[in-house]
Amino acid sequence: MEVVLYFRPSGKSYSKPEKLAGILEIAEKARIHVQVIEEEPTRDRVSKLVAYWKCKGIIVECGGRKKAVDHTAFGKVPVVFFNHSFDALPARHFAVSHDSRSTGALAARELLLNNFARFYFVPHPSNPFWSQERRQGFGEALALNGKSCMDFSWSGRSENATERIKHLQKFVKSIPKPSAVFAANDAVAAEVITAAHLSAIAIPDDIAILGVDNSTDICEHTKPTLTSIEPDFRRGGNLAMLTLMAAIRDRSSFRGPRQRTFGDTRVIRRLSTKKLQRNDQCVLQALDLIRQKACNGLTAADVVRLFPCSRRMADLRFTQATGHTILDEIQSVRLDRAKQLLLNPNQELKTISDFCGFKHPNSLRKFFLKETGMTLGAWRRENLTKPEPKGL
Repeated sequence: MEVVLYFRPSGKSYSKPEKLAGILEIAEKARIHVQVIEEEPTRDRVSKLVAYWKCKGIIVECGGRKKAVDHTAFGKVPVVFFNHSFDALPARHFAVSHDSRSTGALAARELLLNNFARFYFVPHPSNPFWSQERRQGFGEALALNGKSCMDFSWSGRSENATERIKHLQKFVKSIPKPSAVFAANDAVAAEVITAAHLSAIAIPDDIAILGVDNSTDICEHTKPTLTSIEPDFRRGGNLAMLTLMAAIRDRSSFRGPRQRTFGDTRVIRRLSTKKLQRNDQCVLQALDLIRQKACNGLTAADVVRLFPCSRRMADLRFTQATGHTILDEIQSVRLDRAKQLLLNPNQELKTISDFCGFKHPNSLRKFFLKETGMTLGAWRRENLTKPEPKGL
């Protein structure tokens, strides 16, 4: 069996599991083994690992590193750089990266649709290329619509979390209210939320906050929960593996584009940008509970217990604040989860209901058909049908 190596950051990894899943999805169909190496690809280690595995090619994930990878360390073995700055690579090197400028444009659209008038961008403290590109796309989209973007600038010891929060507190206190803040990623957005909370600034009424990555371990545990843009990391993994296979196959005769990008799947809307028609703390608590537990068998009766009133009055208060009932909100979260699982071609249709809070597969099938007008299988076929990269 042919082997390829996949180098990715170790420790507190910036590597999303969907990236590896996308790589493996293509590799398994081609009967290629992917050996994951969680360390830096130094010249000595690459040489030894290539000799040991007799590998045909290498994928190197670069997004979490503070400096560019040494592209000369791989010799003549075909290499695809995954989430590396295109500008930092020689023109003929293969690279696949997230289209961060488009993410910035999508962030602007989301916040403009929520009728905000003032916009700010908070970069990642180390200001990597993808943070800069998100700022660029955000600013360009706002300018197109006659709006401007103001920038937050890190100063002092930005590597210290306590100092970062203190710095952000000064920022959130100083900006006019209401305003919308686009953060470079979810980790930065979570720190903005913490700073706002410590400064007694209401979210989203005073400041709305939007992140990137949809890291559920962050987004579902901030108070309030964090709205985030979800990059199509699985598609990125697909592209990285397809590009490597073409590079291995064609070598010097390769004629297709060597640098490719992948986009985003959707905006996951949560309470950090979702304005209620009426500010009801019980409703805020209910929305948080639904977002976290809807797919674990949560019922409307469970949610009603948060309200010090009758079920009818609780549902009325919830509807007045959000525009829909408690059950509608629960079903909406379950529907989003079902769609997310359907995008995984290895997830059996009959098991999806187990992860969405439905007691029986037939209950999910009937609900899904009613809401989308499509069966589970038909929706999967339509949404997984994407054109393959040209030249591969």
